[in-house]
Amino acid sequence: MTNIAKDFTFKDGTTIPRIGFGTMRLTGQPGNFGPYEDWDAGVALLRRAADIGVRHFDSARAYGPHHSERLVGEALGSHAGGVFIASKGGIEKAGPGVEFIKRDGRPEALARHVDESLASLAVERIDLYYLHSVDPNVPIEDSIGALAAAQAAGKIARIGVSNVDLHQLKRSMAVARIDAVQNRYNPADGGDEAVIDFTAGNGIAFIPWGPLGANPMIHGAPLAEGNAQNGFTPAQRAIRDLLERAPNILPIPGTTSATHAEENARVLELIGGDDA
Repeated sequence: MTNIAKDFTFKDGTTIPRIGFGTMRLTGQPGNFGPYEDWDAGVALLRRAADIGVRHFDSARAYGPHHSERLVGEALGSHAGGVFIASKGGIEKAGPGVEFIKRDGRPEALARHVDESLASLAVERIDLYYLHSVDPNVPIEDSIGALAAAQAAGKIARIGVSNVDLHQLKRSMAVARIDAVQNRYNPADGGDEAVIDFTAGNGIAFIPWGPLGANPMIHGAPLAEGNAQNGFTPAQRAIRDLLERAPNILPIPGTTSATHAEENARVLELIGGDDA
């Protein structure tokens, strides 16, 4: 096995472990953005992930909506300063399911979304805040400009873009420093290789959503169960493949199981062993 970096360092010098935790699955069952059925279990799960060394937690205003951010805020308040919290704005949720998603990238909407995320997450500044999806009715430059204003005001530390192509990313970079891209990508289905290669060459983190395969909000369980091979479960192997693909890829597998969270985080230990 080639040497795989276990950490990623942003342009400002901040370093985090490459495996994080995506919280979208804590907003409900597959196909539904409704609240997670057991709030206390969700809090306990996130705290357990932080206790075993997970530092990067990814959320979004649209997950719930608001539910995921509030869960993260309650669960990780005791870890203030010790975790890296990312969230997203630019989507309005009108009801359960993906069919109720409405993009809103207007500067005034994003300014409100940032303030709402700050309140839900119970933090003074959000470590990373994405434009969740490009609004076809708003120039991306205007949307990124709103996030740059929030950054200048000290409300967010870093700006990210999500669900973008390479051209949209470059347009965003002309307005502000972009520290992260979050697009769909996984070893089984692939994705936009050009964006991965470009971000790797420019010191930008690439955070793949759906890193284990299917979109759990639409297709159910993200990865079929299977037997471990050479010490890696199927999920661990998929995560390892992502870590091998490029040094700027930061997988954020989501789960509702503490056991699976521990297995996912353990990949950083396993990659130090024998070739699989």
